[in-house]
Amino acid sequence: MVTCSKICWREGDTVKDLLLCLFGVPMALCAADRFLLAADTQVIEVNRQCRVTDLLEPRGHTGIYAASRLPDGGIAYVHKLGLAVFDKSKRLVMEHAALRDPMGSEANGMEVLNGGSQFALLDSGVNEIRVVDRRGAVVSHTPLPNRSADPLHFRYRVISQARDGNAFWVVQSEQNTLLKVESGTGNILAKIDLAPHLATSAAPHRAFAVREAANGDMFASTSTGLQLLRFNRAGKYLRSWTADQLALSCGYFLGIDLLKRGNILLACGDYHLKSPAASNDVLAEITPSGKVVWRLTRGSLIDQVKGYVEARTGLEELRITNVHAY
Repeated sequence: MVTCSKICWREGDTVKDLLLCLFGVPMALCAADRFLLAADTQVIEVNRQCRVTDLLEPRGHTGIYAASRLPDGGIAYVHKLGLAVFDKSKRLVMEHAALRDPMGSEANGMEVLNGGSQFALLDSGVNEIRVVDRRGAVVSHTPLPNRSADPLHFRYRVISQARDGNAFWVVQSEQNTLLKVESGTGNILAKIDLAPHLATSAAPHRAFAVREAANGDMFASTSTGLQLLRFNRAGKYLRSWTADQLALSCGYFLGIDLLKRGNILLACGDYHLKSPAASNDVLAEITPSGKVVWRLTRGSLIDQVKGYVEARTGLEELRITNVHAY
């Protein structure tokens, strides 16, 4: 396993690959070496050398849950109150607000569609997915099962587009369920119940993220339960890993992205820190067989960006919630 260092070498690369990385020569095996991290009040771009290569610090937006680099160099992200899109010069060019229900407003997920010409917004407050264009105009609505009886923050979490393109995967957090819903109609095409496969944990499990691999396998995370689960394309449980089994120092298992080489990127949140050592890992690359081959630590970032200082503890939290690799 390789902890983030001053080279972009990963376990499995050859000596030739290592030398190429050391001398800064671009190469295919160091592809996807940029990671866009959604971090509560900011969006941080880092490379495999642990260097912060870009930073977006918008005003007035908190609860940034997911962010994506757009093909034109801009950035789109979802924050608690809606969707925001910036051009490559970091100028805000579009906003689309979450809608309110009696408990308030909360948008929890976003997916970039059609090369950045459209965006899917997961709006938990009204139990629906809205697709909007670059002007913020609504293109379509997809109703979701009504979870208004659940706490607003735990109704729905991450959204991801299904491989077949005409459906979305969403996470019902409080229910620990993954749903595949047909775009437009909201018809339930598939359902995966995580509950029978959850390990005993100190905190209640709450499902957080889901991603579908190229071969149809599904990877899901539970936040407070600190578990990564794998299912096949038919929804059959294959196996899972806890933070202890992966030897990760994480407060939460949060967002997931998948690399072209097949490995999983897992964002590890450091919310509610009791000590710096309690959540030393903020991002990990994991093979489909459950081996950690690269990690990014708090210590490598804390001197490069300004996090959130928790008043009760005085500890600085990075609050990384999700990751987009490119």
